[in-house]
Amino acid sequence: MTPGSNSHIELYAALEKASRKIAELESQIDLNARAREDIREIEWKYKFIVNAYGELMTLINRDYVYELVNDSLCHTFGRAREEIIGKTVAEVWGEEKFRKEIKEKIDRCFQGETYKEEDTFIIAGGERRYYAVSYYPYRNEQEEITHIVGVTDDITERKEAEMALKRSEEELRILNEEKDQYLSIINSDLEQASNYVRSLLPDPIDNPHLKIQWKIVPSVQLGGDSFGYHWIDDDHLAIYILDVTGHGIEAALHSVSALNSLKYQNLKHTDFRNPEEVLKGLNAVFQMTDHHAKFITMWYAVYNPSKGEIKFAGAGHPPLLMYKDDAKPVRFPSRNIMVGVEENFHFQSDRTEVGGKAVVYLYTDGAYEVNLSDGSMMSIGDLEDFLSTHQNEQGDEIEALYEKLATLNQEGKLEDDFTILKVNIR
Repeated sequence: MTPGSNSHIELYAALEKASRKIAELESQIDLNARAREDIREIEWKYKFIVNAYGELMTLINRDYVYELVNDSLCHTFGRAREEIIGKTVAEVWGEEKFRKEIKEKIDRCFQGETYKEEDTFIIAGGERRYYAVSYYPYRNEQEEITHIVGVTDDITERKEAEMALKRSEEELRILNEEKDQYLSIINSDLEQASNYVRSLLPDPIDNPHLKIQWKIVPSVQLGGDSFGYHWIDDDHLAIYILDVTGHGIEAALHSVSALNSLKYQNLKHTDFRNPEEVLKGLNAVFQMTDHHAKFITMWYAVYNPSKGEIKFAGAGHPPLLMYKDDAKPVRFPSRNIMVGVEENFHFQSDRTEVGGKAVVYLYTDGAYEVNLSDGSMMSIGDLEDFLSTHQNEQGDEIEALYEKLATLNQEGKLEDDFTILKVNIR
């Protein structure tokens, strides 16, 4: 071959063509290498994300073989990845568990369902924990389901909280049942106690010379108000009303004790025809220092029909109201402090002539101390006016007064005990 010949030129052309082809191949090889590196980096990132994920993840093919498991699953069950990947589900968890518990769920997922359940597993170390298990069908580019993705989330804390709540609800239910039983017993006892207190109250009196009517409504089942009247002898009628501070059982017991002392006249060295002696006797027995700071406001009056007079003594109680004919009512204020406050207090009494017909009202502060619609408190003057305008022989004003006061209260009941006596001297 001679230089410049056609054969020489053709050789150089062939070499140049080959060189360019080699350069192209080298460029493609370089691109493929970079692509492989990019793929490896993507794979590494994917594995990092999957392994860093707190939930347990698996990838299972149609032969029930594990192709992928993440670090969380291996760590939870104390197994190396090599012990799971490439093994069937039956080989990992046992043939019986696979057939009875797992296979049906995976098969349903291969049919296109997403399957979810909650289950318990014993993990490495022997601890039993609760998990939410989900199986998702994995589809390739041709939309064929080729694998199942298993995602298992530890829900132990939530389940334990739910079980603790359920236990608490059950304990609360039992406690409520016990409470209802106890309340039923208590209410039964309170009803019996209320009936007993009511049995101590006297029957109304209605004869040609005297008519006594009354109404008592405790603000709770038992209250601190009580009253009574009885003949001391043929010519002396004792009439009394008491209001013990507070409400409920303690106030009621204190009130009943004082009431029985008057009803059965068992105060030592006391002439029950003299009101000041009666208050002195009660004061000696019912000192508030000996009775949980309970004191008594009250009236004790003695009516003598032969003399046509009433002798009375009040202890820190709202005034007596006396109506005679059509004249303005007369107030008789209490001149003594409450019973039980001062041990050596000197109690005093008063007297007034009835002089024929008269109506006397004895009442507790619950018979007038309510809020009016304008925000003010009803006064004794308001009570006087109401009794003046509603008073009749039948005594309807007592019921009308209670209904008025109850109407003024939004709850339809009074906050304090309501007690009033009407003594109609004919």
